[in-house]
Amino acid sequence: MKVAALIITYNRKKLLYDCVKSIKNGSIIPDIIIVDNASNDGTEEYVKENFPESYFIRSETNLGPAGGAELGQRFAFNKLYDAVWMLDDDVKVSNNSLENLIKAYTKLKLTSSGKVFLTSVAYGDEGLLKPLYNLLRYNCITGLTVRIEENEYRKEMFLYDVGPMHGLFLPRKVLEETGFFNGRFFGWYDDTEFLLRAKKKGFQGFAIVNSKIFHPTVFRKRVKILGKNFTFISGRPIRMYLGTRNNIIAQRNLLPWFNFYFIFFPLFIVRRLISIVLFYDEKVVFAKNFIKGIIDAFEILRRQEW
Repeated sequence: MKVAALIITYNRKKLLYDCVKSIKNGSIIPDIIIVDNASNDGTEEYVKENFPESYFIRSETNLGPAGGAELGQRFAFNKLYDAVWMLDDDVKVSNNSLENLIKAYTKLKLTSSGKVFLTSVAYGDEGLLKPLYNLLRYNCITGLTVRIEENEYRKEMFLYDVGPMHGLFLPRKVLEETGFFNGRFFGWYDDTEFLLRAKKKGFQGFAIVNSKIFHPTVFRKRVKILGKNFTFISGRPIRMYLGTRNNIIAQRNLLPWFNFYFIFFPLFIVRRLISIVLFYDEKVVFAKNFIKGIIDAFEILRRQEW
């Protein structure tokens, strides 16, 4: 199976180095595609010196994670790869992470006509003992997501609907029928929007528990509510703006108008405001980014730009 590991990077060449080295130490070594989002820290020279065999694509502007993903996926698709393994530049993968993905896909495609996408499971510690529990199930009536119970992570694999880009394993059939990430999102909720599009095309998502990757927990805050652990981004207010804007645009395109305006949108507003008030630092800054995200989302929808 011809697999490409696709890494989007921006000004983090040392982290990128550790990411690529972990991939190259794996039991199965894929081709590596690096999309550089206009870094100015010498990333291009660094990659060409240390990993000359990798494909290197440099964008002249910062396209964000979504734009970088779209650029890299189109490149991999045109190179006729059988699958693309999406990774952040600060991720480290376990030795058999890709091998276990390929084994799982080989089994699953026999029973599902190949209409699946997979993901590795992310851990917040390098010992790979504490999952981030960041995979979700989607309610197609409300447009909201719920966390998957922790006991699911003890199984060999489990069904999921949406999750982060890092660790996402996309067989070629998904890209053929769904298309690519929408680069106009720039980042944040771009992965969710893509996977929900894939779900509408009939694809199922499976988390492969023994395909483990490490993802740092910088800017992540973990709280326990009613005995359950929740993780959310507590820094970088721009992500509040992008997540709000992109979520509203995606849900309006996915849901019937009644469900969007009378179920999703009110619940989304209430839940997001409660989280800002109770859990976020710099509450005023985050609230302003939240409001700006709402305004810009409806302006984009009004103009039908996306």
